[in-house]
Amino acid sequence: MSANSNDETNEDYPGDGELENAGGHKHRHSTTGRISTKLEGSKPARRTARNRRVPAALGIAALIVIGVWGVILLIFKFTSVTMFAASVTLVGMMWYAFMRRRSPSDGIIFYSHNQILYYWPIWLGSFVMSDLTELFGQEGSIKVGDDKAMETMLSTPGMGLFFLIICALVIFFTSVNIRGVWAVVLGVTIVAAGLVLSVFDWWVNVLDYLGGLTLYVNRDFYTAMGVVIFIPWFVVVFIFDMRRYFHFMPTQIKMVNEIGEGETNFDSLGVVMEKQRDNFVQHMALGFGSGDLIITTSGGQRDIITFPNVLQIDRVLNEVQHIRERRGRDLM
Repeated sequence: MSANSNDETNEDYPGDGELENAGGHKHRHSTTGRISTKLEGSKPARRTARNRRVPAALGIAALIVIGVWGVILLIFKFTSVTMFAASVTLVGMMWYAFMRRRSPSDGIIFYSHNQILYYWPIWLGSFVMSDLTELFGQEGSIKVGDDKAMETMLSTPGMGLFFLIICALVIFFTSVNIRGVWAVVLGVTIVAAGLVLSVFDWWVNVLDYLGGLTLYVNRDFYTAMGVVIFIPWFVVVFIFDMRRYFHFMPTQIKMVNEIGEGETNFDSLGVVMEKQRDNFVQHMALGFGSGDLIITTSGGQRDIITFPNVLQIDRVLNEVQHIRERRGRDLM
């Protein structure tokens, strides 16, 4: 270990300094080595303990939401589909965090996700609109054929229009890659245009121009729409996407394309990992810090692997950096 590194360690731990033995001679290395070894061993232990706490915290949160949902159902006789979907999602997140714990303390597992990952605002908006329609909607009747009219709760035209705008924006920004500042400019422009139409009450004119549309939607439609999107979203994100993953270890990287279809192993030395965020709205606003990972291998068979839609990509790269630092210390 160089003199500079010893000085840095001494600054963090002022108790580590020159020691005097019985003969009056001074030495500096014994305590420093013990403290450094203790710290290097404690960092993986702290990360392991944190990884164990995350599934437990998510499980407790899911139980709380389910409990509140049950109380509302029993007391107010109101079935909130939003809270039920939220509790199921928390259970899926708990399963996701638990599966990532398969990695030992000297490695990290991360997954590649499908584009449907970013469709959560559609099913969430559907369930929220369903609950709002039941609570604050207006009574109406629907007549089908010669049958008697059926009484139901209908949302206001503004609620239906707002839901359609959410669907349109999610589909647009998950289908078109708009880089950097242009994504921000486009998003601000769309929001500003919507506000202008609302302030001057021009939405009616726009709908009249489109054929005199008046949107009255009942709760059943919102619920059905949410279920149709939520079930595939949940199955893909928390089951099918987890069949393809990377396991980054100090000495090697294991890539599993599909469980049961083999795996690829290559040396982690010389591997270059690059983060890409081509779509700002998709990766930051909808993906909460996701990104595409470009992995370039080394050696005779140099390969470029694209791993799209990695959640918490900054945290993944930080963990990879810690693993590489530990490998460097082991080789010294």
